Order: sequence, then C-alpha cells, then structure tokens
Amino acid sequence: MKKGTKTQLILIGAVLLTALMLGCCQKQEQSGTQHSTYQQVLVAKRITVGYISYPPSFIKDPNSGSYSGIFHEVLQKVGEKLELQIEYKEELGWGTMIEAIKSGRVDLVCTGVWPTTERGKFVDFTRPIYYSTVRAYTRDQDNRFDTHLENINSQNVKIASLDGEMTSIIARLDFPNAKETSLPQTSDISQVLLEVSSGKADVTFAEPAVALEFIHNNPGKIKEVKGVKPLRVFPNVMIVGKGEVEFLSTLNIALDELINNGFVDKVINKYEHFPHSFQRVALPYLPE
Repeated sequence: MKKGTKTQLILIGAVLLTALMLGCCQKQEQSGTQHSTYQQVLVAKRITVGYISYPPSFIKDPNSGSYSGIFHEVLQKVGEKLELQIEYKEELGWGTMIEAIKSGRVDLVCTGVWPTTERGKFVDFTRPIYYSTVRAYTRDQDNRFDTHLENINSQNVKIASLDGEMTSIIARLDFPNAKETSLPQTSDISQVLLEVSSGKADVTFAEPAVALEFIHNNPGKIKEVKGVKPLRVFPNVMIVGKGEVEFLSTLNIALDELINNGFVDKVINKYEHFPHSFQRVALPYLPE
C-alpha cells in the first residue's frame, strides 16, 4: 500500500470516528432534554386535562360551562393533595381521547374510561374509582331477548351504538350478525336509549346509572333485558401516557388514599341517584 493511500485511509477513519462520537453526544443531549410528564407537571405545578362529558362520571353544564361529577370532584381533591392546579384544557370524544394523550396535548383524560386491550396498547390506566356493569336494554314490551341474549345475534336485529364507544365494541365482538345503527361519538350516551325507545333500533347496551335515569324520565319506554348476566364489568379509570410510571404511581397513591379514607364513597353517594348503579372498590375489611 502506498504511503499516501494509507494516510488518506487514516484521515477518513478519523473523520468517521469523530462524526460517530458527535452523533452519540447529540443523541445524549437530546435524550437529556426530554422530560417525563411527571417532571413537566411538577415544573408547571398543574395537570392539563382532557375530558369527556359523560354524566354522572363527568358533567359539563352546557349553559354555564361549569364542571361537576364523580371524576371531577375526585380529581380536584387529588390536585389539592398534590398541590397541583387542575386545568381543563380540551373536551374530547371517545375516538379522540387516546390521540390527545399521545400527542401531548393533555397529561390526563378525566372521565370514567373503561380499559380494554386495544386501548392499553397506547395508554396506561389509573387505579379504578368504581366499577360499572353493562346491561342490555330494549323496548318495554319486547321480550325476545329475555333469558336469551343470543337472539340479538341476528340480521333482523338492530343495535344502537356510538362510534368508538363500548356499545360499538360489544356489538362487533358479541353480536357480529346484527346490524348497527351508529351515532357520532360526540352524541350523548342517552341517545342510544332514545334510538331504542323510538323504534329505530331493537336493543342497546348501557350501564345502569345511565339507563335508570332515562327510564325515570321516560317511563314505559324501555326496560332491562331480564334473566341474563351483565355483558361486561368494567373498572372506571383515567388514562395517562404509555410508560409514564412516575406520574401514574403518584396519581394511584392519591386515589388509594381517597378510596381508603371514604372520600370517594361519599362522592359516589352524592351522584348515585338510583341504588346499586355503581359497584364500589372492595376495601380490606367487612362493613360494620
């Protein structure tokens, strides 16, 4: 090998090594400037929140814009405990809440979200505040599905559902042969019950807190399908970014304290207009 060629190779190697080292340093600097949600929350002293209006879990008054509901009151108490401001930043839909978390627009979504495997691929879930059953409801005089939920799985049956919400998921997984009459995800959940009561659909699925309120306000219109078990039992949780371990752990510690000291139970009692609408988180002792 000629001396000039050898010198050139040495120079090229030195240049490549320098470029590699600079690239590593830049990556380290970039990773060093990335802060977790928990660190950002501590610096800002606030949690930015997305919410879905879903009474009585979370309620936004359409006239005054004021907030109430079970998750609102619990989250406000969590903020008070952690000495952090709760900033409601964006109203979301069931189909947009995960993207709001992934994009960093909000730190947390506050409403009674039901965790599923599909959602769990992209976000993490807090400790449950309470549990909900999901039951089937049909028109008041329609007895086709009593003791026989499998009769729903027919091309002659229409299921009222909301896009991206659990009604649609249950319809697709449990009753694939039935037809869906789907409403936009921004629709109020009571709209699926109205679809059934008006005859536009034969059946829908809802938690008792929502259905019993509708039945109270619209007597003789719909009824719960009798003689069958709940289709689902879901914990009601909030969602945070995937892998945000410090943030999630801090929230769960606060939620555990509020469940164990009775605060959550008092809030649920305040909004539970019909007995046994919700199932409480079991405590490690028998009630007196």
